[in-house]
Amino acid sequence: MGIQQDVITPEVVAQSLPFADYLALVREAVAQGKTTGLEQSEFLARLTKDNLAIMERTYQTPLRPELVELVQALPKPQLWLVLTEGWCGDAAVHLPVLAALAAQSPHLELRTLLRSEQPAVMDAYLTAGGRSIPKLIALQADTLKAIGSWGPRPQILQEYVAQLKQQELPLLEFIKKSLQYSEENNGQALQEELLHLVPHWTRTTLA
Repeated sequence: MGIQQDVITPEVVAQSLPFADYLALVREAVAQGKTTGLEQSEFLARLTKDNLAIMERTYQTPLRPELVELVQALPKPQLWLVLTEGWCGDAAVHLPVLAALAAQSPHLELRTLLRSEQPAVMDAYLTAGGRSIPKLIALQADTLKAIGSWGPRPQILQEYVAQLKQQELPLLEFIKKSLQYSEENNGQALQEELLHLVPHWTRTTLA
């Protein structure tokens, strides 16, 4: 959970999109047979089309009441920036849960950044040296001071994906199995981790 300072500037935040606008961007991309961002291919476009249905469904995921209470009681406003792209299955599963949670609190704002358009931010928040997404960067809203990060997936799902990789499956089968496991978890592992992370981030804002 590395914290990098000075990477996220007001200019970067100005380029970010609220979840509703990001969802509209994905819908527009699918309508055009494309994906989001600067990297385009038929394969990524196909993944994006499949992910759109997942995103719209996942936004209805039940939220843990104790987690909702945590974000509603934040002592200082937080900004959650999420690096994402329409083709990313893990983003399709987890980003809508984060967005639904943020919508429950006046002290929490969630905005999205496209990975392909923000290489400097992405490179400051690598996972094991890779540009894995989704990547949530939690910031103190008034100062843009980074207070924590999360991603690209909960630990239990990360371990499952590591096991899948050892099987050397064809790429589409790997993606299908990984997504199925994540969807069956239905945002529960993410919320469990946030129950531990949000209090830590909150203490950091008060330090």
